[in-house]
Amino acid sequence: MQPTAVPIVDERTRRLEGDLPSAMSPLGEAEKEAIFRAEYFPRAHRIGLITSLLHVVIFFLPPLYLMLFYGLPADWGRIMQGAAATWSTSMPFWFIEPVSYFLVLGTCGTYISFLAGNIANFRLPVSAVAQEVAQVKEGSHEGEIISALAIAVTQMMITASALTGAIFVGAVVGLLPVPVVAAFDWLLPSIWGAIVAQFGLRNWRYAAVAVTASVVVVAYSGLPGWSHIPILVVAMVALALFTHKRRIWMSEETD
Repeated sequence: MQPTAVPIVDERTRRLEGDLPSAMSPLGEAEKEAIFRAEYFPRAHRIGLITSLLHVVIFFLPPLYLMLFYGLPADWGRIMQGAAATWSTSMPFWFIEPVSYFLVLGTCGTYISFLAGNIANFRLPVSAVAQEVAQVKEGSHEGEIISALAIAVTQMMITASALTGAIFVGAVVGLLPVPVVAAFDWLLPSIWGAIVAQFGLRNWRYAAVAVTASVVVVAYSGLPGWSHIPILVVAMVALALFTHKRRIWMSEETD
């Protein structure tokens, strides 16, 4: 008697068939929306705005301390000159990055991420992977909760790791060969490549268009560097709205 062959079921198939646990709530969309609007969002924005304003004050404490207690003069001409140079390059990203990252980070995740920093190379990948593991959709109510929890945990972990790194990593890096240290320059591109692959596998057509458009704009357009991200974000949002409205490139899972 021959043994019965057991079909191999990959993880994605198990997810689609519901064999793996999901963090999606059994509540209806209307009920979840009512809870979020009445309780979650007001408190999130209140705490987020208060902590953001407190951070603004904290940022100015070191120079104010030096000015008030040590009598160090402030050359406002040079300060404004440096501020203008910084604003000219960073100001576009003040508008681009929140819009670009918000769908994945969520409301609380956005507040925490922009206060803590390391968004592109730390908060965003963690949020995306956490929502993927929990089987929730980016931009959903469940995704908002999962993202906030994941990013909050990263802040606690990075505090501990930063302290450890400040003590040990400096000494360890000094002992590493030069080629190994140079390899760290590829860390951020590697993380972004993993994110592109993760989201691109959901709909390869969007990924192909996004990568092609990025190469054209960055390498061949001749446009200033600060304009690349806004152009690509606007173009991809417009493409997504166009195709979604006409149900073009809609995957079976989305349907």
